[in-house]
Amino acid sequence: MSVNIIVTRDQASESQVVEQGVTGLDLFGNDRSIVAMNVNGTTVDLATIVNDGDQITPVLMTSDEGLSIVRHSAAHVTAQALQEIFPEAKLGIGPPIVDGFYYDFQTDPLSPDDLKVIEKKMQAIIKERQRFVRTDPRQEQCLCG
Repeated sequence: MSVNIIVTRDQASESQVVEQGVTGLDLFGNDRSIVAMNVNGTTVDLATIVNDGDQITPVLMTSDEGLSIVRHSAAHVTAQALQEIFPEAKLGIGPPIVDGFYYDFQTDPLSPDDLKVIEKKMQAIIKERQRFVRTDPRQEQCLCG
């Protein structure tokens, strides 16, 4: 079964017929500059299934919203790297901010050498191309952008 969607890019809209069950990853997954999509006025992750009649706009990483999503994801990568290297570390919060992100940890003081090891681990995690999927917070899971 097919569904009809409207995809808007650069102020131009195009109607597309796609198979039922298609996700944003199917539509935009090969374009690494797209980090999410706006469906009918709501920003969702690329794992979201599109439905008949949806109006879809990709969210570019260079947009304000896209940059915030990238920064949020970078905070998660930082936390993952730090916990893999220092399993005893306790996580605090790690929100995106205007010029980057930060993450609060409870751990022994980190040295400049520790930071280099964490950065190297972050690069390895990024190379794995793990997918971040936004989940419903009512399901008691993390919002990963």
